[in-house]
Amino acid sequence: MGDCTIPAGRLVFWTPSAPASSWADDPRAPALVHEHHVRAAAARGLRHVDPAWVGVSFGVGRVGRDRMGAAFSSWLRRHEHLRSRLVPTREGCVRRTLPASAVTLRREEIGVFADGTSARRQIEAFFDCGAGPLGWPQVVFATVEGADGVTVFVGADHGIVDGYTLAMIPGQIRGALAGRAEGVPRPTFLDFGAAERRLVDRLPMGPEHVDRWRALLGDDRGRTPAFPLPLGASEAPLTQGSAYRRLLDGPATTRFAAASRAGGGTTAAGLLACLALAAEEVAGERHLSVVSLANTRPDRWQASPGWFVGLHPVRIPTAPGSAFEDTVALASAELRRHRPGPGSSLPHISRMLRREIRPRFVVSYLDVRRAAGTPPQPEDMMLRSRIHGQAEVYVWLTRGEHGVHLSTRFPDTAVARESVGRFVLAAAHTAARVAGGHRAAEALPMPA
Repeated sequence: MGDCTIPAGRLVFWTPSAPASSWADDPRAPALVHEHHVRAAAARGLRHVDPAWVGVSFGVGRVGRDRMGAAFSSWLRRHEHLRSRLVPTREGCVRRTLPASAVTLRREEIGVFADGTSARRQIEAFFDCGAGPLGWPQVVFATVEGADGVTVFVGADHGIVDGYTLAMIPGQIRGALAGRAEGVPRPTFLDFGAAERRLVDRLPMGPEHVDRWRALLGDDRGRTPAFPLPLGASEAPLTQGSAYRRLLDGPATTRFAAASRAGGGTTAAGLLACLALAAEEVAGERHLSVVSLANTRPDRWQASPGWFVGLHPVRIPTAPGSAFEDTVALASAELRRHRPGPGSSLPHISRMLRREIRPRFVVSYLDVRRAAGTPPQPEDMMLRSRIHGQAEVYVWLTRGEHGVHLSTRFPDTAVARESVGRFVLAAAHTAARVAGGHRAAEALPMPA
């Protein structure tokens, strides 16, 4: 939450609750990635669960507490996925679900804070304890009643929501505050889990589905590619640092997208091309080799909260002096060839390769303009917990109505901060040159 602006004001916590007698067994099988997430947390034990929540913050104007609580309750009751839980067992997990009518909210006034720093510490601690993978609830709320209105903070266990879900939340809660009646999305993520397992069981497991991953596991230990510059970190988990910047503003993003299309690619391919060129510039790498995260939401689940994320291997060749146009064409071909779909979740890939896969250099692209419902507003911000991790780097690229933003996570060492900073700056300069060059190209007179 370090990049999130938190106003001074009155802090209130909101915790969903329900009678123990209201829980009922649910026969639907869990999604593979959710089951993997819960069982991994259970194996570590309650005392060793590192915070793994993600969230979103957004303003809603001047709203009374009763209306605010009613909007939170309405939203929770609308989505059965958010009132369900997985209980780990020796064989796997069993699901239990609450009826919508059983969900209530417990409101706790924490106090008035003269600065956002103190409120931030309180919110982070609340999310760390209240939005975990084991137990329920797995989503909690905080509000700050400031001079300009109410700011909402939503924290949820990362195993139950993805980036598209976070992008949908502000619009859905604003809609509930405005009294807009929205139908219950069908099918839900609980239905997806059962459908995914039936589909995955029918997928072929031949060499053509394995070779692309084996090609990415390049070293003799079968590990995924690492960040191309030193991180100053061992394999032991370290506190993770983060950085955030706007890569391109709205008009520059439009020009960058046009330049990417002119090269035969999408905006996502263009941004991957910038990362590939940055890797060549700062580290002399002849390939950008990463694990890419991509949205795999089937159309039927576009409006449903959940975790619909696939992994796919990406390897984009570069050479000294490579042009953006050539690199974006290669990136586009790579994305088309390795388009993720059913069977691209982490547990399925690990089972397919008969080894546990641990991504070390990850790039994610998210276009929040495509999220179902009302798109996020410019001041809405996605959040994530402070965690401990190994020598790994994550890069999140998010495109909205007002530009492209880049967020990173990396080991909190001086070496990593310098290395990741150099890499990001090189990518940003490349993206700016592409956008600026396309503006210059558009300004050239057409031949007679």
